[in-house]
Amino acid sequence: MQRTKIYQGSSKTLFQTDQEDFTLVMAFNDTAKQVDGSIIEIPGKGVINNNISSFLMQKLDMVGIENHFIEKINMREQLVQFVDVFPIQLSITSLASGRYVTEFGMEEGYVLDGPVIDFRIKNSSLKYPVINEHQIEGFAWLSSWEIKELKLKATRVFDFLSGIFAGIEVRLVEAKLEFGKVYDGDEFVIMLVDEISPDTCMLWDFNTNERLGFELLTIDPQKALTSYKNICDRFGIIS
Repeated sequence: MQRTKIYQGSSKTLFQTDQEDFTLVMAFNDTAKQVDGSIIEIPGKGVINNNISSFLMQKLDMVGIENHFIEKINMREQLVQFVDVFPIQLSITSLASGRYVTEFGMEEGYVLDGPVIDFRIKNSSLKYPVINEHQIEGFAWLSSWEIKELKLKATRVFDFLSGIFAGIEVRLVEAKLEFGKVYDGDEFVIMLVDEISPDTCMLWDFNTNERLGFELLTIDPQKALTSYKNICDRFGIIS
């Protein structure tokens, strides 16, 4: 299977294949972007994230949550469906953290009445700024129906993942979710894309509140790798 690189990100690379079935190869790299924009190497991170994301995407598919994952090809790569990805990222939070502490003055760890969704522009150079629904619709980036569907799907994904992580005594504090749409022959279907891994999830240990997810990448990259392995072990994922 021949492939052509079509996207190079800070942690993943996308390749177009020569197949006529509208599929892509998504490769997980051993890299991470720091706050200052620099890229660091964390040997082994790509393998772990590929394993965790493949595992969780399959779980989501089993409960009827459509996503682009098709199969894990090898230790670092997976085959995914080509999807027209929306320019918006959804950040969904259940506990006060991050900007809810620094911008709203909330106590870190305060349990919110329900999951709160932030829409963010998918632009790393702008540092993923928050954008509201009126702006998204006014810019013609998404329709009002698509915005409503995204909120419903994101909440369902977050609720399901929260239960999955709770089963291994991990609290899902925040998840960064991306969606797109694909034509199934009859209509356009909104589908979950990208990855679900410690790179995209803020994770705290249920008993100690120890940080286990992406927060560690800028604090202690080597500890992050150990933590990611710990998540893999808790799930019982065999590499």
